[in-house]
Amino acid sequence: MSILCPTDFSPAAAAASDVAFALAKRLGVPLRLLYCSSDWITAGEVVIPLSDEEVIRRQLDAEATRLGRDAGVEIRIESRSGVPYQEIVASALFDRPNLLVIGSTGRGRAERWLIGSVAERVAERAPVPTLVVREPAVLLSWLRAGARLRLLCAVDRTASTGAALTELAALKALGGLEIEAASIGTGRQADYSGDPETRQRDIWERLQETIGEAPVQVHVRDRAGDAVAAFLEIAKERKAELLVVGSHQRHGWERLKAPSFSRGVVTHAHENVLCVTASAGSGAGATDMELPKVERILVATKFEENWPDALRTAVGLLPDGGRIHLVHVCAEPKRGINPLVASAVYFDHCLETVREREEAESKFQELPEVFTTIPGVRITSEVIVHDDVATTVCEAADRIGAELICLESKGVSKTGALLGSTVIGVLSKAHKPVMIVPPLLP
Repeated sequence: MSILCPTDFSPAAAAASDVAFALAKRLGVPLRLLYCSSDWITAGEVVIPLSDEEVIRRQLDAEATRLGRDAGVEIRIESRSGVPYQEIVASALFDRPNLLVIGSTGRGRAERWLIGSVAERVAERAPVPTLVVREPAVLLSWLRAGARLRLLCAVDRTASTGAALTELAALKALGGLEIEAASIGTGRQADYSGDPETRQRDIWERLQETIGEAPVQVHVRDRAGDAVAAFLEIAKERKAELLVVGSHQRHGWERLKAPSFSRGVVTHAHENVLCVTASAGSGAGATDMELPKVERILVATKFEENWPDALRTAVGLLPDGGRIHLVHVCAEPKRGINPLVASAVYFDHCLETVREREEAESKFQELPEVFTTIPGVRITSEVIVHDDVATTVCEAADRIGAELICLESKGVSKTGALLGSTVIGVLSKAHKPVMIVPPLLP
């Protein structure tokens, strides 16, 4: 039970520390001040140390004294070496605080696009609710002087919104909040549906169930393709001082397919932002971390001799049941071939592809009964024609929501070549765990 506040001793970080200290005092929990630095840089062949541990300790002590170490709040200091945003997230994972409070550097949009600010990277990766401080004065007036704080929460029907509303209920206990909610209709399945009045009523009822009885204004707006802009427009119109958003923490390919709403808000908002992940819990300790649960597995096969072993392995990973999706990718005739110039080659290749597809479909339909009658396990199959096997496998795994990709492999060749080009391609492109099943020993 604590509040974690990273600092680099800049004015923005000092303002965030003031907010974190005021929150720690109101909640009666310790404040952890964290400084992260790189170990060194190299100039040619010369290693140049970037920081001195003793100097950092003195600066942290001075910051703790400035905040008021003797004002009834326990302040712990900590320093770590490495990439700052990674070390902040690692510290939060090791000893989960109630809340992570971090100052925003306020860099321009162009620089954010290139590297992203530390605050944004932490907010989209941290396992606990993260408060990005941009307007410290309004937060301090609320915490210290009892001023009212106008809060706007983004609401849809996803689990991340549920986590955000749970955190909002904890904030409500501090008092002084003017709570409003916004729902942006973009045509997604997760959006609230119906006419505006029905949507407002459904959202209002959900808020009352989650945060308790409170006067809440609900705003609904439709904006296909640009939910972030619509939400920030409402925030500006309502003069919101704190925005609360849920986060799915999508990365890589998943984020390209479905741009992150929470990241967009954290990036472009001028207001303070509280970002809450779907898995974040208030005050959860390290022992409360949930282990990932595998319920959907994609098994990509080239029908090597050991492909049943890959399927058997996948079944063994679903003790409580789930779905296994079998995929075979047939090589498509190379794009760019002009069938009028190389008609014979093109025609033969097309015939080979058709034969391969038919054989693959036949093998999937003739699966042994031992696989098709396993209680609770549903097996589906698909044959795809494409010229990029690895990319197709990864896209199929994302499409069905697989938590794991399972591949069979011939193993390592005598020359030491690893596993084959398809396996290497999947390993380089996948954004989820990949299990490789080698040939069994005779």
